[in-house]
Amino acid sequence: MLLVMRRTAAKFEPYALNGGLVSAIAGRDYVIIASDTRLTDGGYNILTREHLRSRLWAATNSFGLDSSLLEEDGSVTFPCKIDNEEKEIKDVATFSCFPTFIASSGCSSDCEALKRQIRSEIDAHQNWNYGRDTLTPTGIANLLGQTLYSRRSFPFYSFCILAGLTKEGHANVHVYDAIGSHERVAVACAGNAKEMLQPVLDRMFATSIEDIDDLEVNSKSFSTELQRDERAVNASQQRVGLTLQPPVETHVMCDAKEATDMLVRGYRSVAEREISIGDNVVVCVIRRIEGGGTPTFEMQVTKCPLKKH
Repeated sequence: MLLVMRRTAAKFEPYALNGGLVSAIAGRDYVIIASDTRLTDGGYNILTREHLRSRLWAATNSFGLDSSLLEEDGSVTFPCKIDNEEKEIKDVATFSCFPTFIASSGCSSDCEALKRQIRSEIDAHQNWNYGRDTLTPTGIANLLGQTLYSRRSFPFYSFCILAGLTKEGHANVHVYDAIGSHERVAVACAGNAKEMLQPVLDRMFATSIEDIDDLEVNSKSFSTELQRDERAVNASQQRVGLTLQPPVETHVMCDAKEATDMLVRGYRSVAEREISIGDNVVVCVIRRIEGGGTPTFEMQVTKCPLKKH
């Protein structure tokens, strides 16, 4: 009997899913961007419980930003102070440049490579403009989409959310897929377990937090009639001149504290059911400070504990 030995090449796996659940909320005068801090190897092995370097970072140039809140590469620093509400808070910092932050989840190495490329592009833009104001949040949103799309044949395995404030204090939140398609929304999430968090946030921000606490099941909830989304924009109002408006509202009506509480509640609900989400959630709240001729912004970084399973 003749035995034939066949050689088989090892299967090439360019990507690794390192977990991460990122989210953002656009308010009337603030923007929130958040991420959990657990880094896994795609399974049950936890590599670190304090990962933020490639997951939550500033897209704008570091000029004018407080160094105590950001690393040299633009990553948000891990908070270390504790208050009486079991939250760890970093001191509030003020800065003068347009605050635009990006949260990315997926393959950690691809998220890091994307961060370096975007920040390099923005630094080059600012240098060519002789140090003037950097790109607006809308400009950075387009830059991020074009960068992801340019790699569509071998894409970055990175699912991103962009959040920023304009000079007037208007919030912008964009959610992306891996090849750069993006949409401006009021509440967004991406990464592992986004299918769990997104409907929870949609339901929470459809009403006030007091209504959620007293929510009762009634016959209207199970009505078979087609219900129109109260936040949907009529088709006749979606186009103003040459500008096409989003089909839904792009900001929530609650204040920053209420939005943060609901967001943390959603993360804790997901952490109970998804093994790759846990340890902590870091929430960045950015708002514009009123008064003065030069626009000034402040940012507060808060860390809230999640389930450590």
